[in-house]
Amino acid sequence: MTEAPSTRSADNLVEIRALTRSFSSRNQLFGKKRTMTAVNAVSLDVPRGKVTGVVGESGCGKSTLARLVLRLLEPSSGQVHFDGIDLTRQPASAMRPLRQRMQLVFQDPYSSIDPRYSIRTALLEPLRIQGLPLSEAEASRTVERLMAMTGLNPSLAPSYPHQLSGGQKQRVGIARALALQPAFLVLDEPTASLDVSIQAQIVGLLEKLRQGLGLTYLFISHDLGLVRYFCDRIVVMYLGRVVEVLPTPRTPPRHPYTRALMDSTFEPDPQRRRAITRLSGEIPDAFDLPRGCAYAARCPQSTDRCRAEHPPLVQDGDHALACHHPV
Repeated sequence: MTEAPSTRSADNLVEIRALTRSFSSRNQLFGKKRTMTAVNAVSLDVPRGKVTGVVGESGCGKSTLARLVLRLLEPSSGQVHFDGIDLTRQPASAMRPLRQRMQLVFQDPYSSIDPRYSIRTALLEPLRIQGLPLSEAEASRTVERLMAMTGLNPSLAPSYPHQLSGGQKQRVGIARALALQPAFLVLDEPTASLDVSIQAQIVGLLEKLRQGLGLTYLFISHDLGLVRYFCDRIVVMYLGRVVEVLPTPRTPPRHPYTRALMDSTFEPDPQRRRAITRLSGEIPDAFDLPRGCAYAARCPQSTDRCRAEHPPLVQDGDHALACHHPV
């Protein structure tokens, strides 16, 4: 077993190494300054052409990680390698062309599109920002292609966001992300605000696009059931750290937190339903994390070692785990 992961591979489009981002605040106007580490020494790989899922409870650092990977936030330390290029060392002038190859689909389709823009204008905005001039005919063909690709009727191009349903808005968000023909999409809970039936349609669309365009996804979600269905591998986060990496969705979890998450998912088949064991204990204060394992206060298997010594993320074959007493 070795500490995970440390080397770069051509099979990975994105490689994250010891990525950390801290935020500071004061609990009162003249109070003492406090620091919270939202993403803490995260290291993981995103293989080319695959869907890597990142799952965890709200507040575990998933969305912060998504923005750090695209360098929409500056890290406190660590590295992000995109296709062999260290994004954290690139000047702003070098990031502009790189951003054509990586895009973000936001969680909330109701606020991610400017309400003053027509759908046509929203879809052409990435090309305008990148300084890619198009004739009127080329612009019309581009809009039609993007809308057809994402299952939207091109007749909706003159419409405004308030005239579209939530599912249609999210399709616009996906189409806009594809406008620059990227290789890598970060999907930040793209189905969280949609009805279940619409969620299934969006996931089906994303899978079709991945296969047709050869895309690589980093899929952020709190829905472990959806992640197990859609993703090729699963990264589990807890309070800013990676606690387990499952190489396949069917790999049995060994971390008590991952096991608790999986046991809490709803099973629609009555013959396969099981009793759910509720987690006890309080989530630690993110501004005052314990010295050892952050999950120790809620873990039924915790010992004095867990409360005193932080478990490192260790690689065992393709399976990575940070736990002193795995199940």
